[in-house]
Amino acid sequence: MREVEVGYGSNESIGGGATRPGAVPLRRCSISKVAESSSISWRTTAVSFSNGEWASYPALVFLILDKLLEPIDHVRFAAVCKKWRSMSKLYNQATQRWHNKQLLPMLLIPNQDKDNDRRVLYSISEGRIYNNIQLQVPFKRRCSGSCHGWFATVDPTDQGVVTVTLRNPFTNANPIYLPPLNANVSVHQPSYFEHYVPKVILSTDPTLNPENYVVVALYRCWFELAFIKAGQNSWTYVNPAGTSYGDVIFYKSQLYAVTSFGAIGTLDVYGSDSNNPSQPPSIKLLTPRKPFRSYCLHAYLVELTKGDLLHILRYYVPKDGAFRFCNRQTLGFAVYKWVLNDEEGGGSIAHKVEVKSIGDEALFVGDNHSISVLASNFPGCQSNSIYYADDFLSASPLADGDEANDMGIFNLEDGTITQHYSVKTNTQRAIWVVPPFNGLC
Repeated sequence: MREVEVGYGSNESIGGGATRPGAVPLRRCSISKVAESSSISWRTTAVSFSNGEWASYPALVFLILDKLLEPIDHVRFAAVCKKWRSMSKLYNQATQRWHNKQLLPMLLIPNQDKDNDRRVLYSISEGRIYNNIQLQVPFKRRCSGSCHGWFATVDPTDQGVVTVTLRNPFTNANPIYLPPLNANVSVHQPSYFEHYVPKVILSTDPTLNPENYVVVALYRCWFELAFIKAGQNSWTYVNPAGTSYGDVIFYKSQLYAVTSFGAIGTLDVYGSDSNNPSQPPSIKLLTPRKPFRSYCLHAYLVELTKGDLLHILRYYVPKDGAFRFCNRQTLGFAVYKWVLNDEEGGGSIAHKVEVKSIGDEALFVGDNHSISVLASNFPGCQSNSIYYADDFLSASPLADGDEANDMGIFNLEDGTITQHYSVKTNTQRAIWVVPPFNGLC
């Protein structure tokens, strides 16, 4: 039995002599020389091969596949020929590398060829753009949501009404065309109709649960709340009308929402009678109306990998001394954890706790459904950090401007901000997405 080291060492170099950031420790893969019965031991999983199988599937292929950091590279490897696909399947069965595992988000960015309907992906772990993989996600200025591999795009109709379409460019799933949504688009800003549906999230992947999913939308310029269940013909508008929300998340089988004042509330979208428009459902507040002494312009709700519910506050400052909204940039973030009091049975919130460190977690926020991953699982991903995209929306984009240029990585330990992708001045917004992938099994 001989030992072969697998993975990136701390000083491994890449093209041009540069050192790969965030390298992971070497792993050891046991490769037997015994012809009668051989096995590959990978972490805690072992797969046995017969003598003939060793000739067909050399262990070297496993070493190569381990070097491919993105799931999309594994798909491309498997697409070369039948034998390579078989090797990829054996690798996934042996390592369980992608099985039911949280994947690292990628950044959907504008196509440099100026094709308004096609986008490309940027990998933060590799620091490169996948120009040869173009995705059909048609939007003019911004995508209104990314969740479970699906994107929400908005199209105008008339009299302030818009239609929301769900698309999954990673699969052959048909687009889902949702009923008209009364977004009250201003007649003075008709070209900014996408701003009137700032975020759309899904309770689950419609491909896996075509009869049992819920779509939730923040809509209108002050971000009210509406939802629609699979198979329904109209949206349900949540009471009280006029309440402004900052973000929404499905957490512990309930919809949680944060108001513009920082209050947290829940809504049972599954059990509510959405067919009775005379009695629209209402948000149940679980906190005081203004739980923060000083709040912010922008906030997110995200669930950590260990199950905690975090409340992320994003702060801005004027850029270059200008006080117009378009010339703002992110100053930093504050993180709080809401502690649920489950003893009372009502899911009430007992208190909030300021969080100074999220440890090995990395958060991804923006127009997408907020995401948390364990950074140590992904080379190049910074722990205890918040990866953010530009999702700021001015109430007067014609006057303030609407250029997307505020993206970066905020380190919670020292408060520094670095860049993950330097976007050129462009009105098309980038958005985080997790390509659906569960291994080639």
